[in-house]
Amino acid sequence: MNMIEIERALRELRLSGIAETLSTRVMQAQAAQQPFLETFAAMLQDELDRRRSRLTERRFKRSGLDERPSLADFDWRFNPKLPRSACFELHTLKFIGEGANALIVGKPGTGKSHLAKAVAYQATLQGHDVRYLEADTEFARYALASVTERTALLKECRRQFKIDHLCQLNFDQGSKAGCLAPGCG
Repeated sequence: MNMIEIERALRELRLSGIAETLSTRVMQAQAAQQPFLETFAAMLQDELDRRRSRLTERRFKRSGLDERPSLADFDWRFNPKLPRSACFELHTLKFIGEGANALIVGKPGTGKSHLAKAVAYQATLQGHDVRYLEADTEFARYALASVTERTALLKECRRQFKIDHLCQLNFDQGSKAGCLAPGCG
């Protein structure tokens, strides 16, 4: 096989990571007189890196995040009352491994959205599928929908997020929580 045939075979096998770096790796191997297995291992690593990168990018696009925030970007001086250690604990994503939920509550403008987005982005980087939604946008979409559309939205929400029932939180006059599912108290 010549280089053109090898590149065609790599594309047919969908090994685009190797195909993109093949000529560079061949020149590197020839110049350094590298053993075949060392060169082949480097090419396989190129393929793995490309696949991981593309998968992470696809996860980010599906997540609904509009930015890639991190806690390193957060201005901790803006709200010194923010529990920094709790924020970093959330960022470790231990709660996911434990099967727990995270609820971030606070007044407007305290950094909740930045923290939620940073945790969500960290989850995409660690291989989790994430869907970031703004509650006010989703509630407005639901409120403006017809009865048929509401039923479809609830079914989609249950399917997508594997939700058994939906709970509604009312933060007016006493912070009561109520549930939309029959028999939920």
